Amino acid sequence: MDEPLSNLDAKLRAEMRVEIRALQKRLGLTMVYVTHDQVEAMTMADQIVVMNGGRIEQVAAPDELYMRPATSFCARFIGTPPMNLLPADLIAQWAHLPGGSLVGVRCEDIEIAKEGHPAQIENVEYFGADRLVSARIGEALVTLRQPAREAVPSGAVKLSWPNAAIHLFGPDGQRMTAPAHTKPIKETV
Repeated sequence: MDEPLSNLDAKLRAEMRVEIRALQKRLGLTMVYVTHDQVEAMTMADQIVVMNGGRIEQVAAPDELYMRPATSFCARFIGTPPMNLLPADLIAQWAHLPGGSLVGVRCEDIEIAKEGHPAQIENVEYFGADRLVSARIGEALVTLRQPAREAVPSGAVKLSWPNAAIHLFGPDGQRMTAPAHTKPIKETV
């Protein structure tokens, strides 16, 4: 199927995603479904092939793509909002990595805390149950997701995230593992 839902309105697209997936399961069919819509891919697929410029970036189940993106492209493509990618030299713990390396953190893993990276709140978007908060760490803009019932301070704040939430990408965009000599430390500045 080549982008079968692309011309439908949002409500009908959501309904048809459920219908197509139910039909596929009921008939036990293997389907190849082409889409540029990551929501369609994430909600309908057992396996996803993420392509960039005709090149395969990653082949994985939706949860694997989200939790362990193989490249910085996959990290930015999968997820709404996409993964935050910060220059490694902004984060003291990872400043020793090669130039052009990136530290990735999903928006749901970042929190406003008493200690952490100094940041400046720039924007707050209300989505009912959630708020998306945009903040600047140095020159990098990051997005964090907060429950709407929690107040969002304005101005200067500190942001933190657990070490387990960090994704490292080298200058070539490929996923890296933490160097053996690097011990996880609490994110504080």
